[in-house]
Amino acid sequence: MSNNLYDDSIRMLWASKLVYSFAKLLQEGRAGGLDLADTFPPEVLAAYKDERLDVRDLGEGNGLSFNAVLKIVVANAENLKKIEPEFEYVAKMIEKIQAVENADESSDELFLETFSSIDAATQCVYGVLKDTKNKRVTVVFRGSTDFSTRDWQTNLSAQLEGMKTPKLLKDGLEGELKKRVLVHRGFYDYIFDNKRAKGDQRYDMILNDIKPFVEEGYKIYVTGHSLGAALSSLLAFKLAGSDKSWIPKPVTCISYASPFVGTDGFRTAFTLLEQMGHIRYLRVNNDADTVPTIPPFSLGWKKRLYKHVGINLRLYDDSFILSHPNSNGWGFVNAVRNSVLKPVWSVLTYHSLQTHEDRMDAQKERLQHMNLDDLYANEELFGTPKTSLCG
Repeated sequence: MSNNLYDDSIRMLWASKLVYSFAKLLQEGRAGGLDLADTFPPEVLAAYKDERLDVRDLGEGNGLSFNAVLKIVVANAENLKKIEPEFEYVAKMIEKIQAVENADESSDELFLETFSSIDAATQCVYGVLKDTKNKRVTVVFRGSTDFSTRDWQTNLSAQLEGMKTPKLLKDGLEGELKKRVLVHRGFYDYIFDNKRAKGDQRYDMILNDIKPFVEEGYKIYVTGHSLGAALSSLLAFKLAGSDKSWIPKPVTCISYASPFVGTDGFRTAFTLLEQMGHIRYLRVNNDADTVPTIPPFSLGWKKRLYKHVGINLRLYDDSFILSHPNSNGWGFVNAVRNSVLKPVWSVLTYHSLQTHEDRMDAQKERLQHMNLDDLYANEELFGTPKTSLCG
């Protein structure tokens, strides 16, 4: 049974924002711009400069408590102001998180396990969190930053890539879909086939990071904002369709402001996973945000329209709409209706996680009376489940 929609989603939003700030702190520390000696656990202070952050052995094997992570961020507030344009928003978010933690007697229930950002120039940035209360392990991807990383090259590599169809889906699909689905090449390569990666691909690293916790009975959650949302969609799809016996189902993905990830065949395969009960996906975006409308079609000699997947929570100033491809005709026209040229301030405002949070807070009471399990059981929203979906 899932928690209510607001509580589940807002925690994923906080993680999706803090991954940006924490990565900036580590980057500045590695570059010598910050002295973290007074705020960072001494056991990992020397190692983090030359290696990815792996703190799974701290806290009696629980990892680095989220309260400790917040203290690191707060202790470096003056430095963070210089490198974090949305510092005031981050500070308010931290206050809200601390209020939740302090109100709960079972404090220190959320822990950071690993954080991979040392190779951010060539590989995507992600962290792994463990929630001991709800028995969840969460993978959070950072979204795009500046041109010192491969993020924007990844965003713009909108050609199609054939992704092997997950094994659990092959009997329910026909034709070429039995072999592959077509997805955004840049997003796919960033996780699964990064030619510039030194060492393991991100997907293999993530499997190694989460497996010990999953074997202890933890469920898998995935989240991210913007580019991070696209990456979370592909990772959740891969995990949910895997025949590895240790991967629990369903895999839950809650993303924010995701661009398009795959074509109609990808949507067909993704929907089948939903119908099989292997994946639950809430794709949250603001009305008037342009990023979820791009790229509308693939680059290259053969153009194909990209399609969205999952249950869409579309946020407005004073309301929201829930929809799913099974139950309505929100096709190309609806998908691109926000892509008319808009001023830069509009793009930044509606793509911001702060606007997402403000709008979710305005609908908190309604969202707290919903949960993902009930949404997927709602035939009016999700459509009538079918025994097979081919196409």
